[in-house]
Amino acid sequence: MRSAVPCGCRRATACEGGARPAAYLALPGRCVRHPDRDVMAIWSARSGWKVVLENTSRRPSTVLARLADATVPPPAVVESFVRDVLSGAREGGVPAPSVDAAALGDLLVSYVVRGWPEDEGSLF
Repeated sequence: MRSAVPCGCRRATACEGGARPAAYLALPGRCVRHPDRDVMAIWSARSGWKVVLENTSRRPSTVLARLADATVPPPAVVESFVRDVLSGAREGGVPAPSVDAAALGDLLVSYVVRGWPEDEGSLF
């Protein structure tokens, strides 16, 4: 996923296709408002992008912010959104509108990565 690389995610990512496509990115940074919690970015075709505090044994996952602009925004918009949330400059929001399944493939083309950037090295 193209949004993973600018956000600093190079290994802890997952994608799911099918009838309910989704993506998970474990973010390397932490939110300045919650420095003791791991953070993830989650995308779904139903509600777009959100930044969430990872659950722990004592605390459930918590949505910090949602990107309501578009369900499939350009990767640079996702990068800016994540940076704003982690810096504490953005919070809240509502889910983005759902995307028609027939149009989803065309919208996701900008997210395709044909190979890892040169400096990536081995994935293992």
